[in-house]
Amino acid sequence: MDKSTLGGLVAGWAFVSLAIILGGAGFGVYVDVPSIIIVFGGTLAVTAGQFEISELKRITPAIKVAFNEVKSEPLPELVEKIVFYATEVKKHGVMHIEQKVLEETNPFLKEAFQLIVDGTKSDVLEPLLETKLEHIDKRHSVMISIFGNIGGTAGAMGMIGTLVGLVAMLANLSDPAAVGPAMAVALLTTMYGALLGTLFAGIIENKLSRKHSLEMTACEVIIAGASMIAAEESIGNIKMKLNAILVELPE
Repeated sequence: MDKSTLGGLVAGWAFVSLAIILGGAGFGVYVDVPSIIIVFGGTLAVTAGQFEISELKRITPAIKVAFNEVKSEPLPELVEKIVFYATEVKKHGVMHIEQKVLEETNPFLKEAFQLIVDGTKSDVLEPLLETKLEHIDKRHSVMISIFGNIGGTAGAMGMIGTLVGLVAMLANLSDPAAVGPAMAVALLTTMYGALLGTLFAGIIENKLSRKHSLEMTACEVIIAGASMIAAEESIGNIKMKLNAILVELPE
């Protein structure tokens, strides 16, 4: 479990709940069915219309990714592993690492070094891995954009609900009993949109984006290391290249 994702969601909703409790009005006044329909129903409808069904089916797995702890090794350890493989290949040949490669749990690393074991040349290996990386990037980007759209759409639906409530309120100024419910729709839809966009979609989007960025960097390290090993570069050059990639990462 990714504690920061869970902690951010729980803490965010807890602070909002605490503010409601301290306000003294209770939770009941913050529940408005028309507002819920406009924001949640509207956001669901717009999102469904913007993406393909095959993409929408991946929303639940994407949420699980946001909540799951990253199992891959830290980047410095990944560099050390690649340098180790490079050293073993230099000393004993590529077949010496075959068994260790088969035991790898990182699928991208396993595939890259299996290509080396199979004797794939650097000029062929690198384009193959780059193509695979492009597909991973596209797949992840769709999921990130879905939650980005949910956040933006929720805010827009909140504003639409506010306009609906204001129109209803202005149309019933002569009836004091109708002004209250219309004002509730106007205010609560904005609140619901902000909550859905910020305390759910925004957190998931940014966590997926962060994990995607780390995975892309790890894959770039693997591609650089594997292609240099296949090209029979020196251990020193491999270390320098991979460490340079790590230096370029933001703190």
